[in-house]
Amino acid sequence: MTNITRRRLLAGSAGALGAMMLPFGASRAAGYPERPITVAMTSPAGGATDRGLRPLSTRLKTIMDAPAIALQDMSGAGGVQAVEYVMSQPADGYTWVGMNDTVEVFAMMDRYPYTWKDFDFWMSGGTACGITVKSDSKIKTFDEWMDWVGSNPGKLSCSTTPSGSLWANVAVYLNKQAALDFKVVYYKGGGPSVRAVVSGEVDFGCMGVTPMANFMRAGQLRCLAATTPGEWETAGTVIPSMTNWIKEKTFVKTMPWTNIHGIALRKGTPEDVLAKIDDAFAKVMADPSMEKVYQDNAFFKFQVGRDKANDLMRQRTELQAYIAEKIVGNAKRTRDELGIGKLEEG
Repeated sequence: MTNITRRRLLAGSAGALGAMMLPFGASRAAGYPERPITVAMTSPAGGATDRGLRPLSTRLKTIMDAPAIALQDMSGAGGVQAVEYVMSQPADGYTWVGMNDTVEVFAMMDRYPYTWKDFDFWMSGGTACGITVKSDSKIKTFDEWMDWVGSNPGKLSCSTTPSGSLWANVAVYLNKQAALDFKVVYYKGGGPSVRAVVSGEVDFGCMGVTPMANFMRAGQLRCLAATTPGEWETAGTVIPSMTNWIKEKTFVKTMPWTNIHGIALRKGTPEDVLAKIDDAFAKVMADPSMEKVYQDNAFFKFQVGRDKANDLMRQRTELQAYIAEKIVGNAKRTRDELGIGKLEEG
């Protein structure tokens, strides 16, 4: 037997003996995190999810005294790769999902079998959806926009994000539930859909306020209303809520309609590990420096820890599933099959 093999055996025996000698009930998270944490990102670098999670993870690393918290781009297949990777790893707290809103709808699309019930969440913020026009447009307010669309049924074009995404669902919802007849043009993401408005490729846009914020500050775009429960002060302006005009019951009841940025861990992670993350997340959310992150990126603040975030994800999944099954009609699996509550029956 070589010296290296003998040392490994002795080290292994000592480790096993040490584990056996731990007092009953000793916390498995006593030294957590002892090694680097990987955050599997559902969205690529530069997007709203990435811009929200980088400052969050930097602050969590400091507070948790983690060796590293590394964001890894696993945005393939719209984030499917990231979720499947995390679900293939041990539930030990060392592999997180950098989560966005796809988890709310991908099970309905049969992209993967997981729903909100398979994760614990911590939700920092998101970005609400807005109807936007060029600043030199004759349309100055949301009611003027509604009159404009109503006077030109089927003639005006609207840029938005890929079919099935939350912001695209807002466009379809306005189309069908508010009887506003316009052509929906799908782009690859928030950036391309914003640039389509700026360049005049489309008449207006329906996308997140975050990717349009700098254009608003530069005086190139005007956001007429957003999917928030009330007025929203962001990007150097005050944006009214769409609920001032769209009174459909489900729409009003389920505000805000935003994407999310936050972290998620697969169910089964030890409770003492989750409790450490709970404590660190609460401290980050109380950090005054986070306010600049929200303001710079036009993020809608959630700032909710695990218990409230899990319940919010349940509600958001019920909303997205309702839209997919009843409004858009693109669901491949039913809410009954997936055990998702029916919003209209709640």
